[in-house]
Amino acid sequence: MPSSSKPAGIVASALVVIAAICGDAPAARGCPFCSAVSLTFAQEIAQSQAAVLARLVEPPTSGSLSPRAEGPLPKGKFAVVEVLKGSDLVQEAGFLGGDAKPIETILLEEKPIGTLFLLMGIEPPSLIWSSPIPISQQAVAYLKKLADLPEKGADRLAFFQQYLESPDETLARDAYDEFAVAPYADVRNLESRMDPTQLLEWIENPKIQGSRRRLYATMLGVCGTKADAARIETILIGGKIPKTPSVSGADSDDDSAAIRDQAELRSGLDALIACSVTLRGADGLDLIDRLFLDRQGRDVPFTETYAAVMALRFLGEESDSVPRARVLQSLRLLLKEPKLADLVIADLARWGDWSVVDTLSDLFVKADADNIFVREPVVNYLKACPLPEAAVALEKLEKIDPEAVRRAATLAGFAGAPSPKQPSGDAEDESGEQPSPPTLSHSTGAIVSNEAAPEDTALAARISPVLADEEATDDRDGVDPSRVPVADGKTDSKSWVIFWKWGVWGAVVLLVGFFSRSAFRSGAAEK
Repeated sequence: MPSSSKPAGIVASALVVIAAICGDAPAARGCPFCSAVSLTFAQEIAQSQAAVLARLVEPPTSGSLSPRAEGPLPKGKFAVVEVLKGSDLVQEAGFLGGDAKPIETILLEEKPIGTLFLLMGIEPPSLIWSSPIPISQQAVAYLKKLADLPEKGADRLAFFQQYLESPDETLARDAYDEFAVAPYADVRNLESRMDPTQLLEWIENPKIQGSRRRLYATMLGVCGTKADAARIETILIGGKIPKTPSVSGADSDDDSAAIRDQAELRSGLDALIACSVTLRGADGLDLIDRLFLDRQGRDVPFTETYAAVMALRFLGEESDSVPRARVLQSLRLLLKEPKLADLVIADLARWGDWSVVDTLSDLFVKADADNIFVREPVVNYLKACPLPEAAVALEKLEKIDPEAVRRAATLAGFAGAPSPKQPSGDAEDESGEQPSPPTLSHSTGAIVSNEAAPEDTALAARISPVLADEEATDDRDGVDPSRVPVADGKTDSKSWVIFWKWGVWGAVVLLVGFFSRSAFRSGAAEK
């Protein structure tokens, strides 16, 4: 990590705060390691008021398609072949029947007369049409079946599973997107209808996109065996995979090609790690610890360690194949790495691992310019911890760096997450009940008190979930929302919340600018 980690880390936290104030996170969690490329056909049709299959009858002139062409955008004319949605609206607009008029809409590519397109319209009665999407005959059959599918569940995914890696790239992409937005529970319920042999072949094919490899690894983790886990472990270790018809070729024995292929196979590393451990069980974490977490002076790329952390979060939240205590054991290994410890501190708090109060206190005390950013997560861990020794430790640490304690509370307050009350020497409150551990927002990583007001909890949960990078890059720091800490206070009324948000907005902008300037100056001074 660069030496300017302190301002960069604070700026990153502030940016996450802005996302919390301004953005809404999706309500449902999709396939854990997948991110949709675009809206699916089903989603686009659902958002439109009319959808038709139409044939191009009059393309735009070649001159209008020239990059240097002037005037309005080129348009093509289309004749409706079949209505998928809103037949009454299409009829009323005059696009059906014996004297039907053609649909005229923007067309920015040259296509032959007779080409089929999917068109979607809004704003009846005249209807405004979308940019046409060219489709094949296979896609026609695909689109006509969408309306009859269940809205969710394994039966819906079973249909799209047939089109994964379809020769028609448009359908393959749409099928992937359907899996990407599906709840993980639906993927698990598809287990008996999956083909692990086919999934493993795709995973071991270096030509498969990294995003899709993530999906196939997630699916294999549901339906595979320990023998399949051994093949995945070969990829993780960097060993040579067995040749398959999809992988072998003229240059299969070339060393440089093998190196490129190995790098491609490791794209989607987070899902591959999760797949391996899910199939192998708790014993599988021994290999993951050795390769990615227990560095022991080895130079492990940050993105690989981060991928392992993402996989561990999945195993702790979504999977029952590994006891959570064993997952926590792996996470605690990163506490040995001062520059990486902040990746896992909030996870330890979320799952109630209060065994590292002394370790984190020592980490706070020994923090230097290279990892000073770790102090804020430590403060929030101690604030969340219900043990009396945590309150004692926090009091001592505040004397060492009161600014870090204040900053942790301030940034957490921006995120809308109130800090839990500290116990006053006795583990039980006045009612005699044991204090319940705070929870951690799944989407933000912020520690949230169980006593938080509903509006505060909702606000803290509005940060978009973390998604692993499509391709591994080591040239920038990872931004992990688990570093977002906890606040001290609660707002009193909705009107005060609105006023407070605008005040915070201005403060955050100033804070980001100040520390960005500091980071740039620090980088320039080192040069």
